[in-house]
Amino acid sequence: MNLAADELSPFETRVARGFCWALFIGLWGKLALSVLLTHPVVDAEGDSVYNRLADMLLLGVIFSGLLTYADAILQRAPLVLVAVLLGMASFVTTELLTGHNFTTASFEYLKIVTPVLMSVVLMQLFGREPALLLRLLRVTLGLVWLAVIGGLVFLPPSLNRGGEVFWPVYFASLHTTSYLIVVCAGLSLYLYEGGHLGRRLLIGLALFSVVLVFYGWGVRTSMVAAVAFGAVYLIQLSRMVPLVFFVLAAVGLALAFVPLLFGLIHLPSWDEMVELSSGRVSMWLQKADIMANSSLLEWLFGHGEGSDWIVSEVWWWSAKDSHNDFIRLLNQQGLLGLGGVLLVLAVWARVFPPGVAAPLLAALVASTAFSNGIMFRPQASLLMPLALVAAADAWQRRQARSTS
Repeated sequence: MNLAADELSPFETRVARGFCWALFIGLWGKLALSVLLTHPVVDAEGDSVYNRLADMLLLGVIFSGLLTYADAILQRAPLVLVAVLLGMASFVTTELLTGHNFTTASFEYLKIVTPVLMSVVLMQLFGREPALLLRLLRVTLGLVWLAVIGGLVFLPPSLNRGGEVFWPVYFASLHTTSYLIVVCAGLSLYLYEGGHLGRRLLIGLALFSVVLVFYGWGVRTSMVAAVAFGAVYLIQLSRMVPLVFFVLAAVGLALAFVPLLFGLIHLPSWDEMVELSSGRVSMWLQKADIMANSSLLEWLFGHGEGSDWIVSEVWWWSAKDSHNDFIRLLNQQGLLGLGGVLLVLAVWARVFPPGVAAPLLAALVASTAFSNGIMFRPQASLLMPLALVAAADAWQRRQARSTS
């Protein structure tokens, strides 16, 4: 995977190092400015401009990297570029047929594909400058935790679910910061597996992450993402783990059936289910009704960007989206748009060695299926490529040990 040092000319080495620093400086700028999205310094509109400039800088570096290493990328990951272009064509076609909302649709699509394209560039840089890249991963992890702790100490509490008070956050929003820490936990784990992080530090970061995600911030979708990551990771560790999960699930269902049989368990009513899901179940049924009354053209290409936002019976005070990004994509972009995004996710996994991306993508998919998940939260999704590169490095080192 890595190129030998003597295979690169001095100029190629300087270029690779320059791209490494430029990419991470752009990422650090994006992360640093994200606090302005919830705590404006000047005004919301002005601070949003700084955030867009950070996006442009990062995207400029990524596209420059794609052009610089185009030959190598076309040899190793051509399907990624094909999938990204097909998805973009679908999104553009939808806007031609519906509301011509090209700007918002393009912005939303870039949220999805930027981490994928960033992964392609990072893997090229990892093959040329692995030591520098891994050092920058550790620096990024440290900067993220510095911002998290700074936010906890200096920023005001966060609000969620109708005004409930939760611990303060730095990165954009409560949900975004919670997702970001889940991804950072994966990054920490893989850096430890690669020998770049100490055991005690890993345990400390893991315990702090659990406290933040499961108690301090209370974002249930992040909890689901963390559990999905952990379950897939454990399944990969041993062939016996899936059998153990199956047996425990079977025994658990059998034990649960006994009190249910005697009426000792209260089955939730419809209203209780809606309340438990924070209104999601009701919203999903409304979206199912919308799709059931859609034409064939709307099934294929969707109703257009922004059409997923409606006022529902439960969320009556303002327009809300589906809180399920797959349903949102189906409604707005149709089967072709949703299929294009799923294709992008599939080829994203193929950028890395077999099975390496599975735990992190499981976390992404789980969060996406139950809310506005990692895929549409740039501050969290942009850390996915870093964690995936660390996972690829850990895999490479395991392979080297097994063959030595």
